[in-house]
Amino acid sequence: MTILGLDIGIKRTGVAISNEISSLCTPLDYISSKDNFLEKISKIIEDKKVEKIIIGLPKLLSGREGERAKYSRSISNLIKSKHKTIKVIMWDERLTTKQAEKYLKELDSNKRKIKDKIDSASAVLILENYLVSKGNL
Repeated sequence: MTILGLDIGIKRTGVAISNEISSLCTPLDYISSKDNFLEKISKIIEDKKVEKIIIGLPKLLSGREGERAKYSRSISNLIKSKHKTIKVIMWDERLTTKQAEKYLKELDSNKRKIKDKIDSASAVLILENYLVSKGNL
């Protein structure tokens, strides 16, 4: 089963995808919020034959949901309404951006490269965390 991971942001969304047996996660290019976001997500869903989508839910450290979580839920609802057969799961993403940033800094000190990769690296972590919880990784 191919699973898509999304780290929804106001300016751009990080994207990651699993292989067909859900044992490996790969980052894809981020999607700018200005660039026909839903159309691009739909194209990935169709091209990669995605069966499930994991969307990061940015909870506050207290566990409550703030404005960013509401925004992620609204995007989730838009995707669900367009792709009724695909299961969409909201997944707690607390601290994944910090983890991704730390990892990318270990690999490269170029701030521009880190900025370009951080959203999709966060999406990989969201997807990996989900898969680990299900025993796939």
